[in-house]
Amino acid sequence: MEDRFQRYLFLKTMPAFTGLPSEIAQIVAANTRPRRFEKGEHLYRLGVPALEVQYIVRGECEIIRNGKPVRRLGPRMVVGGISALADQEQGYDCVALDDMLTLAIKVEDAQEIFEEHFILLKRVLQGTSQEVLEARRKLGPNAGFGEIGEPFDFPDRPFDLVERMAFLRKTMSFGSSEIDAIADLARETQEVHLPKGEVLWEIGDRSTYFLLPLRGIIEGRAEHPEQRFRFGPGDSVGAIDSMADERRWYRAEVVEDLVAFRIDLEVLFGVLEDHFTMAIGLLRGIAMGILGLYDQGVDALNDN
Repeated sequence: MEDRFQRYLFLKTMPAFTGLPSEIAQIVAANTRPRRFEKGEHLYRLGVPALEVQYIVRGECEIIRNGKPVRRLGPRMVVGGISALADQEQGYDCVALDDMLTLAIKVEDAQEIFEEHFILLKRVLQGTSQEVLEARRKLGPNAGFGEIGEPFDFPDRPFDLVERMAFLRKTMSFGSSEIDAIADLARETQEVHLPKGEVLWEIGDRSTYFLLPLRGIIEGRAEHPEQRFRFGPGDSVGAIDSMADERRWYRAEVVEDLVAFRIDLEVLFGVLEDHFTMAIGLLRGIAMGILGLYDQGVDALNDN
């Protein structure tokens, strides 16, 4: 894998690059280097900053958090990206289960490529969102969702632009985004009022939008495995399945009159493409959420 063309050919076989222009894989290949690990060797250590993201060519590794294995990764998968994207010290140990070969890219190089080629950042958003969905499906009857928040105070009239902006800054990791980015998103955000009993979507429906509740409750019911959970103020409803480009995995019904903001996926991606800081902030928020889900998975293992 010393040869750049070989690295390019390998990257083209990875799901992360399927359907993307060949130019993207060529640029990434030019910024990677081969790394080898012996069985039992650490790829990453808890508490040590993740300076590289690695594409696995050969062998398997295991992610260990709080002393418990939470995920196994193998060829054509990516490792190290979660803590790197979360912009924090490594949140887990990662140990080689076999002799391994990877292609490593520096985090700062990856972020430069993301900024210049939004199509790749969009694909990474999709992949991390899919990982969230996979984790939630394993987290028991409530899918790892928590308690419902208290309703927000809001006027007896439609929200104006400034009020929508203020709300968005508090949600979905948008707090560090530029004012212009928040304003662009707020202009396209729709305020919706839905009565108790309204079915938002059924299992298998296309995922094209998500909701940010201000008041009211939405109940979700999933099958295979059976899961039941509720969303309220402060939650995002349907965002992860939309960004993952997956069909709805649960039935959603309003069980208490709802006031919410609706954001269409095309609108979100359009704003993210124009505002890199907002896009990378959202990606970091999802990555931090995955680390939290890892912890919940470990807790579930400890309870069994």
